[in-house]
Amino acid sequence: MRYVTPIIVMAMGLGFAVSAPTTSYSADQYTLAVGTLGGTFARLGAGISTVYNEKQSKGKIAVVPGGGQANPARVGGGGADFGMSYSGYMGQAIKGEGPFKKAYPNLRIVTKLYDSCYHQYVAQEVYDSGIKSWEDIVASKKPLKIALVKKGTSSHATGKMIFEHYGSSIEKMQKRGDKQTFTGAGAMSRAIRSKQIDFYFHNSGDPHGGGIQATIGRDLRFLDMSDNVKKLLASKGYQPCVIPGGIYKGSPNDTHSMGLSAILLTTDKISETTVYDMLKSMHASKKKLSGVHKIFKKLTPKKGAGVKGLPFHKGAVKFYKEVGAM
Repeated sequence: MRYVTPIIVMAMGLGFAVSAPTTSYSADQYTLAVGTLGGTFARLGAGISTVYNEKQSKGKIAVVPGGGQANPARVGGGGADFGMSYSGYMGQAIKGEGPFKKAYPNLRIVTKLYDSCYHQYVAQEVYDSGIKSWEDIVASKKPLKIALVKKGTSSHATGKMIFEHYGSSIEKMQKRGDKQTFTGAGAMSRAIRSKQIDFYFHNSGDPHGGGIQATIGRDLRFLDMSDNVKKLLASKGYQPCVIPGGIYKGSPNDTHSMGLSAILLTTDKISETTVYDMLKSMHASKKKLSGVHKIFKKLTPKKGAGVKGLPFHKGAVKFYKEVGAM
């Protein structure tokens, strides 16, 4: 496994290592590729690595930035030992379909983490002006201030897919004069509050801290998601989901969207003991992890084992069978 040089970052009062690979190696050092710093994956990765490192003397995990779409290929190709992604992308990566140029049949699931939902914020005044959906974004005759999310993330891939479905593209929209930025969820939240952008997208579970801060700092609402877009996303493995009303200021009612199952994955090269110990440390530290992100409050062995049609790592199978979840 790679030996990495850690850079300490603080998230929710919890210290964790965001690391850069070096050329030296150590048998007990692992890397976990998350998403953009400040996003849901980064916070979950911070918690998982911390509780594992506290309970294990024979192995340590360091967190590295990544992206939900890019991580399957990165892990499958040996660029990281563990990664956070979504079930749909892992399925495509195993077969070498979709955005993946080759197949990665060595990928294995460690656990399902949560069911994500695609969040589409728009400034209230922009919505009131008539830009209420993706169809309106593409058809707009006026340039827009739009954040398209860091490349390699699931949020970026989702938006790109919708643009292309309507015969447009990021490049075409740039030519009409759109102000485009490619940043992570945390940076987008700050940018929309300061009116540098008018749209903010992220694929995550609820509650999402950046989204809460964004809606407190500016009058926002969710874009309408048409049946046409829902049908498109369903054909790519997304599932219907609901963003509960009352979580985000300005959205008192439930919002219907589409999402994916967020997963922690690895390869069949990682030992059974390592994956087993990781899951054991996570479920033994549920109270502490719940303080890192509320998503962990809902994590149970049964939910963790609740992914169909994709292969689980043998260490995960051992753990889930031991606790009666599989």
